[in-house]
Amino acid sequence: MDFSQIKSASMLTMTIEMICKINIIKLPKSATYSLQDILTVLLYAATSTSNSSESASNDLKLRNPDKKIPSSDTINNYIKSNNIEYILFSFRKITQDVVKMLNLKGTTQDVAIDFHDIPYYGDKNTSGVRGIKAKNGTSWGYSFCTIDIVGRTKLTLDVIAINGLTKNYAVLIESLLKRVRKMGIQVGTLFLDREFFHTVPISTAYQLNTKFVMAAKSNQKINAILAEHKEKFGYISTIFEYQFGKGGPTFSIVAVVNPKYDPTKKKGKGNNEYHLFATNLKIISISEFIKVVPEEYRRRWNIETGYRVKNTFKIRTCSKSPVVRTLYFILQCILFNVLNLLKSGLNITAYELKSATNSDIIQCIKYGYESLQAIPVKIFVKILAKYNKIRIEVLRSRLSKI
Repeated sequence: MDFSQIKSASMLTMTIEMICKINIIKLPKSATYSLQDILTVLLYAATSTSNSSESASNDLKLRNPDKKIPSSDTINNYIKSNNIEYILFSFRKITQDVVKMLNLKGTTQDVAIDFHDIPYYGDKNTSGVRGIKAKNGTSWGYSFCTIDIVGRTKLTLDVIAINGLTKNYAVLIESLLKRVRKMGIQVGTLFLDREFFHTVPISTAYQLNTKFVMAAKSNQKINAILAEHKEKFGYISTIFEYQFGKGGPTFSIVAVVNPKYDPTKKKGKGNNEYHLFATNLKIISISEFIKVVPEEYRRRWNIETGYRVKNTFKIRTCSKSPVVRTLYFILQCILFNVLNLLKSGLNITAYELKSATNSDIIQCIKYGYESLQAIPVKIFVKILAKYNKIRIEVLRSRLSKI
């Protein structure tokens, strides 16, 4: 197998291979379609302008009237016969394979935990629906807690469906971190947003011996400390020890002056005097620490970029089933991970992956899977690694002659 096969390799067959290896959903015994048939329609929905299973099915039927294409109702009925925990278990097994292929076992990675809310516009009493941050005209939706690697490598390692339950921050953080460590990945720094700025998440991080950086919220106590600081030293950045209450852990609050602060305007989003961060990182030098923490925290926002990328693979649905909703979100995460697996050796964007996968789907519907250039994922990744190693050696050789 030579390097020319990289360009002709089928993105569809590799993606389906990863998903089918563990059978992310179990089909009923009476099923008239295969898992491959179901995934083909769903991946078409995720990678084309027909971004719902219903539109995708109808579009493929119009393009191929002589082919047997499962309807959206059939697909959703198959999915509903499953349970959420099995889907999440399958995702974790798939992710473990990706971790192995990227040689991440035994490495230390910075991670971020966050909530991903999907707005819902139906009855708020629907199973699985919970209160979320107001977004696009609704305060109700489905919520997933995720943990992602941030930095040069990007990967969604685990997902927990909240399913209308109260957020138990201690259980969520502990479960996610333990599963990541079980994958063989050591956690460097944990990044969190200001929703986590209260006693339970911080105490949990200490109990798990985990370094953290999170955005902090101002309150009366913090404002009083900053007012005293300004009176003594003027409007400059500072660091001070903080504790929510007696007996709780002590940590540092880093208050970095906001260069965009406008005192003539009323305080509002983005117009606070200081950017506040909470951390238990060791302080070596105050000046250096103030420089490092905001920069380190910006890396946490890679997860926000990741969410935007995941949303390019979003499948729209009106289904009230939390099982259907969960599978559709998990497929977004899988495609995001496939993209970043490919990025380990290819310069490829989400839209290029969508285009390549979409073209493969159209071809396979017309001519069958055997018409595609199927290369096992592990072999493809090995070819990429070898290809890039040779490219680097050639480049070094050229540079040494200059």
